[in-house]
Amino acid sequence: MRIVHYSTRLGRSAGGLYHSVSGLARAMANLGAEVMVAGGHENGSADEKHVWGKLPLLTHPLGHSRYGFSLSMQAEIAQLKPDILHVHGIWSAGSIHGRFAPSGTKVVVSPRGMLDPWILARKPWLKRPHAALFERPMLGRAHVHALSEHEAAAALAYMPSLADRIFTLPNGVEPALATEPQNRSGALYLGRLHEKKQVLPLVDAWEQHSKRTVLTVAGWGEPEYESEVAARCKGQKRVRFVGALGGESKAQALSAASFFVLPSLSEGLPMAALEALSHGCIPILTEACHLPQLFAADVALRMEPDFSDFPALLVRMEGMSDAEKTARSARAREAARPFFWPDIARSMLDHYARILDGPRP
Repeated sequence: MRIVHYSTRLGRSAGGLYHSVSGLARAMANLGAEVMVAGGHENGSADEKHVWGKLPLLTHPLGHSRYGFSLSMQAEIAQLKPDILHVHGIWSAGSIHGRFAPSGTKVVVSPRGMLDPWILARKPWLKRPHAALFERPMLGRAHVHALSEHEAAAALAYMPSLADRIFTLPNGVEPALATEPQNRSGALYLGRLHEKKQVLPLVDAWEQHSKRTVLTVAGWGEPEYESEVAARCKGQKRVRFVGALGGESKAQALSAASFFVLPSLSEGLPMAALEALSHGCIPILTEACHLPQLFAADVALRMEPDFSDFPALLVRMEGMSDAEKTARSARAREAARPFFWPDIARSMLDHYARILDGPRP
């Protein structure tokens, strides 16, 4: 089975896909699958290639384009004729490659949150013609991988004919070291700096209502928004901005924080939240993070996306005893176990095998 994973951007600017696609592809290769990764690279991306490990990369320069289409990439995919072309994300070049994949190739599409109503409502004047040309024809032949039951429902609402060609499998994470330091304090926001994550409202609400707990904001984003976040944090007493973190620095931040906060308006399944679980952070999430099992098991604290409950939530956090924090941290680590990459990759390969053996859509 020859597998090509396609993501429009292979660097950190891809947001959560940078870690989710690389983690899945590496885990598949570790299980012995024949895997290649295709997509665009940006200037200065050399320091970002480590996440792909030893995977063969088929790349083209993105330049200043956010769309990412390349005729040479289309030709390469046609020549490769993979058994599975797994397209991660839509509304960009991936939809063209999926739409015009070789006739003998089975296409799997992971919308990665991009069929969420919040996303569909943005620039509908552009999405409607693009969907008519590319997304709907691609989905007409594809199998769809949803990250959660919520995403599966969103995909079916968008295109009901997918009912027999959709399956659900979450993102995965690497297990954190069991020997991490136990002295934790403060809260952490870590991830892409974007308006849908509500980083600026979080900074303002935290500084206004927190009595003593420090929030660390770590991440990257479009230069204008990132600059605004950095400026808003500057001079604050209980909020600090540290920029992008990766590798050992990211692991240290996750293992040092008591709480992980993600006040998002729209997600597929947030990688940062899963990483926080693995490191034992107590998650504070909105419903839009699509991890209802964490609320049901009393692992995560729920917050409203309009911040209406935020003062009471901070009182609860700052009044939490050390014993309760320790117990919740242990529950978080346990809740991360179903999301470890080897099991996720094995399940995905099983889905591929069923797709290849089944009737053609």
